[in-house]
Amino acid sequence: MNYSRYSLLLFFLLIFPQGALSSDTGRVIGRIQVEGVDTYRGVASLWDVASGKIPDPRRYIVIPSAMAALDADGSFELQAAPGIYYLGAIVRQTPGPPLGPPRPGDQVFLSPGGEGEYFKVQVRAGETLDVGTRSGGWRYDGFAPEADLAIRGTVRDTAGEPVADLLVFAFADPSMSLQPVGVSDRTDAQGHYLLRLDRPQPVFLRVRESYGGGPLMGGGYVGVYGGAEPRAVALPEQGIVEDIDIEVIKLPPAGSEERRPMRPAQSPADDAKN
Repeated sequence: MNYSRYSLLLFFLLIFPQGALSSDTGRVIGRIQVEGVDTYRGVASLWDVASGKIPDPRRYIVIPSAMAALDADGSFELQAAPGIYYLGAIVRQTPGPPLGPPRPGDQVFLSPGGEGEYFKVQVRAGETLDVGTRSGGWRYDGFAPEADLAIRGTVRDTAGEPVADLLVFAFADPSMSLQPVGVSDRTDAQGHYLLRLDRPQPVFLRVRESYGGGPLMGGGYVGVYGGAEPRAVALPEQGIVEDIDIEVIKLPPAGSEERRPMRPAQSPADDAKN
């Protein structure tokens, strides 16, 4: 997978603000320790157990409920609503930004563990839970060769040309305004994507260049499966749904002449009135 352009506003609107602890959230702190590592790069994340989504980057990507970059000494601080969560962390051993799913060669800690175990924490409102110093991670070697449940297709522009390095997000709601239920690895040079999912449910697909939410101020490719009328993709209990192709358009940067709406032409009489 190529995660060369992760936004620091990763997993749009899913990052809880890291700051003063409010009365309706709790905090999880701790530290990751790796022998031979002096300066740490990576990320710590929480996944809500109640959602039923079990994180396993060997099978699919589950977007976390909260996340934060590791400090240089390997420590982390996460803030979340009360509940029970899986806690996991990644120490980067690869080039690229610290946030995002693991890349082959990175080390994964806590959830999942090397033997498939998971580390759960209970977050209580107004309290801080210290999980201490943790070690014993395992090397991530990428996705398993076969997907249990997935959607596969090609992303093309309006001229029919494949577009590389894009992400395909899956949503359970047609407005695609809630938390995504899955995300693909980046499209390859032929525009091909594979979006692995953890459960068989109808999903709606949106394409973007990064995980950052909100308007694409810098421009970039966007698209929705079905176009102006989003279409649901039905999933079987197991297997791959093929040929789900998506067309994208490229938006110019905000504020550019191309992005400004054109002013209607005025007649000399109209100009005289102004």
